[in-house]
Amino acid sequence: MIKLELEGKKLKWTTLDIVKSTVSTKSGGNGLPTKDASKKYGTPAKAKAAYDAAVADLIAKGYRDPMAPGAAPTKITPRNAALEAAIRANREDAGPYQVYADWLQQQGSPVGELIVLSQANKKAAVAKIIDKLGLPGKGLATFGWRHGMWQWLRLENSGNWMDNKFDAVALSRSVFSQPMCAALEELRIGILRWEQNYLDVPAVLAEAKKRSWAADLPKLKLGDVDSDIDMAHHQIGDVGKPISKAFPKLRQLTLHSSAYDGGGTTETFGLSGLDLPELRELVIETCSMSKKRLTQVLAAKLPKLEKLELWFGTPNYDGDANIKGLTKLLAGAVFGTVKHLGLRNAEFQNAIAIAIASSKIAGRLESLDLSMGTMTDVGAEALISSASSFGKLKALNVGKNFLSPAGIRAVKKAFKYAVTADQKEADDSIEGETHYYVSVAE
Repeated sequence: MIKLELEGKKLKWTTLDIVKSTVSTKSGGNGLPTKDASKKYGTPAKAKAAYDAAVADLIAKGYRDPMAPGAAPTKITPRNAALEAAIRANREDAGPYQVYADWLQQQGSPVGELIVLSQANKKAAVAKIIDKLGLPGKGLATFGWRHGMWQWLRLENSGNWMDNKFDAVALSRSVFSQPMCAALEELRIGILRWEQNYLDVPAVLAEAKKRSWAADLPKLKLGDVDSDIDMAHHQIGDVGKPISKAFPKLRQLTLHSSAYDGGGTTETFGLSGLDLPELRELVIETCSMSKKRLTQVLAAKLPKLEKLELWFGTPNYDGDANIKGLTKLLAGAVFGTVKHLGLRNAEFQNAIAIAIASSKIAGRLESLDLSMGTMTDVGAEALISSASSFGKLKALNVGKNFLSPAGIRAVKKAFKYAVTADQKEADDSIEGETHYYVSVAE
């Protein structure tokens, strides 16, 4: 079976399937009715010929397979490292792109024409050149354009995560070697294989390291998945050292992952060895912040870090970190340049609030996010009592906790700018005890 799509004002699609001597089709689209049809042929061979002809006809009309794997450019694809570096030196300036386009056209590369047509907003002509380049379908790779090259790139096997034979490295190789990556500003990686993602992501990072554009990449997001994907079922692997080796000039890094102990020896979510001298923002979204992972994070070499956001989670998914593990951070012994701090989604949210209210770093914080956890009025009172300690604070988020109406009013009185929305209700149904829970437990 194959599904082909036609992009336009309204997305249209057609699926074709063949079973023995019968060819079945189903077509529809956004705002269009679904139509089914089938036809039986005299022999399986005749059915196959009709099936192939129907696929060819749809492709001739502009339909494409969103799961087409793509292929890496041949070795003779012309590249100019100096001109690509000039583009990365000022990604916003269209001039260096135009210079590179002229050079590529002189070498006979269709990418040169692609840049020119893209800057002229000739979408139909651009689409034809993209077809010639043999890029993967949008079910595997999506991207955003700037001046005829890719501004951002996202990889995900959205067709069948359960396909254990899917080759994530081959996909990344076919995309990373394209000249359009030369000006890449952000790389996002979603799910590649459901059960082997923790192996695939580090392998893809290693493939990226081979490319000159990786050394200048400023933004990276691993675990770029839809919000309806349970975090507990998604792991990105041992990525600390691979990230540092591949992308030494990162300025923004977001990691979204849990950890899974299936009895093996391979780390499903590791953060050791982070060494990023230019990093300004680090966000780690997890339900599995263990003591070990927290230690790894706080041992990272991030001399210019300005924003740090950590989620904690629950011991049920290896999230056993506690307030003791934050001692060095709150004492100002690590990450002395951080002025935007998020310590979120913690079962010990009250302890965090109490500790940070009397900490050495309170006076330098400009924003503080303590949302999504189990904070009650006890934690809120600690913040209120030490409001004068937060001399530079301009933003406070204590939403999605367990504050009472009176607690909310008190927080807003002490911190005019505080966000207190979406407070949760405690669960009293568990063995007669009041249960407070984090927002993302799995």
